[in-house]
Amino acid sequence: MAKAKGSAAIVENAKNFVSGFRTFSTGQKAVVIAVVAALLGGAVLFSQWASTPSYAPLFSNLSGTDASAISEKLKADGTPYELSDGGATISVPADKVDAERLAMAGAGLPAETGSGSGTLMSTVGVTASEFVQQQAYQQDLKKELATTIEALAGVESAVVNLAIPEKDVFLDEQDPVTASVLVKLKPGAKLSNDNVTAIVNLVAGGVPGMDPKNVSVVDDKGNTLSTDGSGSSAQNEKTSDYNAAASSELQDYLESIYGKGNVKATVKATLDFDDRTETSRTYTQTEGINPSAQATTTEKYNGTGGGAAAGVLGPDNIAVPANGAAGQGGYDKDTVQNNIPTNQTDVVTKQAPGKITRQAVSVVLNAGAKGAASAADVNQVTQIVNQAAGIDPTRNDTVSVIKTAFDDTAAADAAAQLAEADKAQQQDTLIGYAKTAALALLVLIMLIVILVAFRRRKVETVDVLDVDPLQLGDITAPAEGLKEIAPAVEKHVAIEAAPVDPALEAAAARRTEVVELVSRQPEEVAELLRGWLADRRS
Repeated sequence: MAKAKGSAAIVENAKNFVSGFRTFSTGQKAVVIAVVAALLGGAVLFSQWASTPSYAPLFSNLSGTDASAISEKLKADGTPYELSDGGATISVPADKVDAERLAMAGAGLPAETGSGSGTLMSTVGVTASEFVQQQAYQQDLKKELATTIEALAGVESAVVNLAIPEKDVFLDEQDPVTASVLVKLKPGAKLSNDNVTAIVNLVAGGVPGMDPKNVSVVDDKGNTLSTDGSGSSAQNEKTSDYNAAASSELQDYLESIYGKGNVKATVKATLDFDDRTETSRTYTQTEGINPSAQATTTEKYNGTGGGAAAGVLGPDNIAVPANGAAGQGGYDKDTVQNNIPTNQTDVVTKQAPGKITRQAVSVVLNAGAKGAASAADVNQVTQIVNQAAGIDPTRNDTVSVIKTAFDDTAAADAAAQLAEADKAQQQDTLIGYAKTAALALLVLIMLIVILVAFRRRKVETVDVLDVDPLQLGDITAPAEGLKEIAPAVEKHVAIEAAPVDPALEAAAARRTEVVELVSRQPEEVAELLRGWLADRRS
């Protein structure tokens, strides 16, 4: 009998498995069903456990306002979270705790001092003075802030110092609240500007009345990490960022004209980070209103005139000089009038740090390239650069444009390395596919081995198509003879065993084989019998 293939083979194997399962005892069936159920249940539980992340506390002892703000921020970021302790504790997946703490600190959350009071406040009695309670509160606050900062990635330990001045109701201006943070980084770790800003906002948000500008962050090597723009490292970084952005923008603009890879542009700017304030005052006169006037008069007498007049009175009582001659003298009078305007305008201008004081631009064109770059006019390119880079001659800005052949060796090597990397990646992909195929093949081989082993446990079946109809007749013929021999055997069994005819023994064996064949393959035997009946009728 030919073996089934394809889907028929699958159906046949399924039937064989069902028929084999039917031959099991009740206890064996129960064990098999229990094992299958346990495997399915374990698979379901394992999948649920693997898909459910483990949660860790993000913040605890939060106020209602901070808990609501943090929950909204987590929803906006698409991060799952859990609430506990009546909403005072928020937990997120353990692998996202550090990232979310940095994100919350960068957003200024939590804004209120909602952390736990710590051990000192819990040990301070109600009879303690206000100063002792304030000191205990500051110590607990510093400890809580340090613990929170140590939870950030890359930070091994942290120490927070707070300077909170005592409030005085008799002073119009209070001293500002300041803080200093000393962080010890893990080996090989480095904090970016965003991380430092997050620490600054974390401390400023945890202390009432603190301005982020008054928070200083220093590492264990003495390097200032705070990014308020006052440090030289921050100024250098801002200058480098501006130069890089300006150079990239100018190069992209020129490459759009002279071709990709044919231009190298560099911008070197000097920035002024000094904080300056300028005040100007302007006087104006309102139209239609006469200005107020102020007049100043000065009188001055000068000359050689003598003293008092002397002599006798002449006619009409006019004095006549004694010496007959009058003295010589002079008189000056000056009047100055100032108009006072009615309007006065004061303008205070504060210059923001980072003003460009000088800028130097260098552009190199590839003379060995084909196209517009090699045929470009240096003077024309200089004019384009002046307009694109915003060159100001009053600042002594300079522009340098030259043409020279580029060295393409590095580009060729980079292209070759890129091709090798792509080839290696393709090989890795093929190896991955091969591993997957090998694993699938191994699973298939194991299934085949299991099926073969299961089939070997069953008795080999006899193909009913190979049985001769005439031989079946020989099996059923001597049935009466066997019945007659049986009583005789029972009667003389104690005396002597009766000889058995080999033909009868062979017929009994065939009959037994046919009975087993019918019990194992009833459908095929029935089909065979129907075929015989049809042959006899024909």
